[in-house]
Amino acid sequence: MARQPSEARTNVRVILYRDIASKLRARITKGVYLPNDKLPSLAELVAEFKASAISVRRALRELAYEGLIYGEQGRGVFVKPKGIIHRVLATNAERSIGDEIGRAGFKATIKELKYDRIGADEEIASRLKVAPGTKIHRHQKLVFADSEPVSLHFLHFTNEIAPRLKPHLAHAFVFPMLKRARIHVQQTRFEFAAMALSNDHSALFNKPAGFPMGALRFTPLTRRRTPILTGTTIFRSDRFVFDLDVSHSD
Repeated sequence: MARQPSEARTNVRVILYRDIASKLRARITKGVYLPNDKLPSLAELVAEFKASAISVRRALRELAYEGLIYGEQGRGVFVKPKGIIHRVLATNAERSIGDEIGRAGFKATIKELKYDRIGADEEIASRLKVAPGTKIHRHQKLVFADSEPVSLHFLHFTNEIAPRLKPHLAHAFVFPMLKRARIHVQQTRFEFAAMALSNDHSALFNKPAGFPMGALRFTPLTRRRTPILTGTTIFRSDRFVFDLDVSHSD
């Protein structure tokens, strides 16, 4: 079936703005545009990419959502200084926390801390939909932005899925890991909370007990709404901003 002209135009426009965003993002991450540098003007970007002003504005808006750039009224658009990591929770989960750390100008690395089996407490059992006390797998890793520890990750999962996850646990973030394991996620439930850094974890972050932290609990689900695994990310609340993209039906 032939594609309608309007549909073709829409697809070209989408690909074009993403291509512009990708090229500008690469310049920022490679240091072509340094922190606090002013980007070329809208007219200059339109001329360079041979694109419409709408496409360029949309590309800039995406980079602003990612925390890479910011605009000042009457002055232009500038590269954001390093510091805040914007974690975008979009309708697709292809971007990992490692991607967001990279976009903030840091190198993301993972340090595996522990892999063991435990009896599920009531909270984890409820999230996995298993009986309390059920033996489950627990994986712990610490994530760094350059040399600074910024988040601590716990994954809990059952025997059924363990063989598919084990090859990827030590070096992959959760959603790319599930994709590599060919496990399809239909929906993910997220819960946010504030917390204080515990005595047990203060040494990991080089911060005193009581330091303000955030907690993100997440449970990816299958099409039948069966939990695939469940996880908790404890993160530096002074280093992360979480953005949530929500789609609305017409």
